Amino acid sequence: MPDNALASPAPVPSAESADRLLPSLLAAHARVQAGCYVSGVEAGPGGGQWLWSRHLAEFGLNMSVGVRDGAWIRAEAARRGRAPVALAADMGEARDLCLALGAAPVAAVAWMVRDLAPAEARTATEGGLTVSERPAPDAAFLGVMARQSDNPAVNAATMEGYGPALRAATAGPGIRVRHLTLWEGNAPVACASLHAEAAWAGLYNVAVAAPHQRRGLGRRITAQAIAAAAALGCAGLFLQCVPSGPVERLYAGLGFRRVARPLLLALR
Repeated sequence: MPDNALASPAPVPSAESADRLLPSLLAAHARVQAGCYVSGVEAGPGGGQWLWSRHLAEFGLNMSVGVRDGAWIRAEAARRGRAPVALAADMGEARDLCLALGAAPVAAVAWMVRDLAPAEARTATEGGLTVSERPAPDAAFLGVMARQSDNPAVNAATMEGYGPALRAATAGPGIRVRHLTLWEGNAPVACASLHAEAAWAGLYNVAVAAPHQRRGLGRRITAQAIAAAAALGCAGLFLQCVPSGPVERLYAGLGFRRVARPLLLALR
């Protein structure tokens, strides 16, 4: 992965350069999520960095990028109270980092992008949809996030980290936030968030309340988010999801394409 992978803004590249998109996506993700899930990006040796989150201990939000110094990764992770984790852009880099750092793969992530056209913008929302422009979502949105599973313990664990991060969320200079909530009657049933800068928007927090799942609501709220991102004037929309499963297939059906499948490596 190139030096300063999280540092330099970049325009939305063409489909022909999709295999080189990951550094630009990581940089855009760090910028649009600053003040929400991303608490900071620390400079590391060799032009690499450590991405970290104050509220969330997830590996994908607390990781080194472009660093081959295992001692530095372990020290930075310990300073933040996090596990030492490195991101590898592909299988080749994962093999090299596993050997260099004494690490092992723990998860893969699909990064997907979708081009946006001005004609897709819709300023009028469908019935039952509300949109908030505040960085911190409202109680209805959080209510959907808190009911994604039939298992109360899973919901409690989800909100233990995501709840404080979302309630305390702020937005950096030039970052526009849209929290979308889909309603049926008086009940909020699905949600999604956009964090946008000039060229890129990131799609986050796509969720459907457990009693309302498998009815196409995830597709509906994602389609509304696509339209909202186009209305903001963004040229591209990106997201992260579990690879090679129903979620990735849903997004592919809405025009997203996978451009990278990095691996998260845990240092021993």
